[in-house]
Amino acid sequence: VPSFINIQLKLNKKNNLVELNNRINNVDLIDNIFVQEFNNQYVFLKIKYLGKIDKLIEELENQKIILKMKGDIWSLKII
Repeated sequence: VPSFINIQLKLNKKNNLVELNNRINNVDLIDNIFVQEFNNQYVFLKIKYLGKIDKLIEELENQKIILKMKGDIWSLKII
């Protein structure tokens, strides 16, 4: 059963989106990514994934992407 998660990615380098896309392509659980809002400071993404959120977090960490909740908002950080 697919699930959706809304995520904020802060843009601090010019290649953040390209790097994120390259790494996310290696995560089998992610089915699709939709850009909800985009400006010069951040991008709001809606990610369609399969499975449980814990498994998604683990798979992203394997790609050196940290997914965590800050307040009410999920955020991604590329390391």
